[in-house]
Amino acid sequence: LGEQAYLKLKEIAQAKSSTSSSDRTPSASTNQLPTKPTKDLYVLLRHTAAEDIILGKLWKEVNTVPPWVRGFFNEGSETSAVVSDLYYLGGSHAHYTSETTQYILQCTRSLNSIKPGGEGHAASIRVRLLHAAVRQKIMTLTEQRPSYYDLEKWGIPINDLDCIATITTFSATLIWLSLPRQGIWMTSEEVEDYTALWRYVAYLLGTPTNSFESPEKAKRMMQVLLLYEVQPTSTSRILASNVLKSLKDQPPSFASMSFLEVNARWLNGNRLADELGIGCPSLYYWALMTGQCLFFMSLIYTYRSIPWLDRSKIKALRNIFWQLIVESKTGLGQETTFDFKYIPDFSKTTNMGDAPETCNRRGGIERLNLQVFVIGCFLFGLFGFVGLKIGYAMGRRVAATWM
Repeated sequence: LGEQAYLKLKEIAQAKSSTSSSDRTPSASTNQLPTKPTKDLYVLLRHTAAEDIILGKLWKEVNTVPPWVRGFFNEGSETSAVVSDLYYLGGSHAHYTSETTQYILQCTRSLNSIKPGGEGHAASIRVRLLHAAVRQKIMTLTEQRPSYYDLEKWGIPINDLDCIATITTFSATLIWLSLPRQGIWMTSEEVEDYTALWRYVAYLLGTPTNSFESPEKAKRMMQVLLLYEVQPTSTSRILASNVLKSLKDQPPSFASMSFLEVNARWLNGNRLADELGIGCPSLYYWALMTGQCLFFMSLIYTYRSIPWLDRSKIKALRNIFWQLIVESKTGLGQETTFDFKYIPDFSKTTNMGDAPETCNRRGGIERLNLQVFVIGCFLFGLFGFVGLKIGYAMGRRVAATWM
C-alpha cells in the first residue's frame, strides 16, 4: 500500500510541477507566481487523501489507532539485512545516522508525539514513503539491468524481513543486548512499554507487528535474526567502516577511532566485530569503555531511584540531543522531512570512504571515561580494603570467643 501511495503521490507532484512550470507569468490579479509544489510527500498525502482511493486508504490506515494500542495511550506510559539497500544509496553515513537519530527522538519525544497528528507519527509516514521510493527505484533499475541488484539473493529491497529486523534493532536488541552489556537493565514495566511503542511504530511503517505482540515474542525474533540473518559480507564491512569513520573525532564526543572500535566490539561482541573487519584496540581503550559503563550505570540507577529527578533528566536530555543532532551545524542543521535525497542509479554505490575532517578536540568523552575508571578503581580498592579490615576484625572477635 505504501508503494502504491508513493507512485500516486509522485504522479500528483509531477502534474503540479508541470502546471507550475507552464505558468510562470505573474497573475494579473495577484501579481504573484503560482505556489511552488511541495517536496514533502506527507503534506501532499494529507491534502490529497480525500481525492484518491489509494491515498485515502493509506491515510485512514495510519490514522486509525489499533485496539491493542489504545490501552497504551490511555495509560500514558513513557520510558526513557538492511545493509544491502544502504549500499545502493551512496551518500553520507553521518547524515544517515543523524536522520535516524532524529526519527528516534521524534518517536520517543512524548506520548502525544506518536499519536495521530504528532511529529513522530508524521515522521513515521514520511519514512514509510521514503522506503517505498527507494524500493521502487531499485526495482526499476533492476528491471533495466538485472545484474544491478541480486533479487534472488537479497529479496525485494526493504522487504518485510528487513523492516522487522530494523524494528527489532531499535527495540529488542536494545533491551536484551545493548543496555545489559553496559550494565543497565530496564524494569519489566519499561520493557512492556518500550516494546509496545515500537510495535505501534512498526504498524505505522507498514511492518508486520505479530513479532512484537509481547516482549517474549520480540526477544525470540531477535534471537532468530541473530542466528540466521547476521551474516556479514564485504558490503557490511564497507558500511561498518564508513559509519565509524564518519563519527571519528566529531562533536560532541570527539571519540577517536580506537574508542569507536572498542564501543563496537563491546556492544556487538568480538566475533561479529572480527567478521566486520573492525580493529582491535589496546587494553587502554577497554579500560575507557569500562569507565563509560560505570558512568552510565551510576547515572541511570541514581536518577531512577528519584522519580521526579529522572523525569527532569529525561526531558533535558531529549532537548539536548535534539539541539546537537538536528539543530546544530555539526548535526543536520535543520529538521529533515526524509525526502529522497540520495537517488540510486547505475553509477552510484557506497565505497570505502575516508574519515571526515577532524574537528578541534575539547577533551572529549575519553577523558571523562578515564576519570570515571580511575575513580571507580579507587573506590573498589577502598571498599575492598575496608571490607577486608572489617572481616579481619570480626574474625578475630569470633576467634576470641572460642578461646
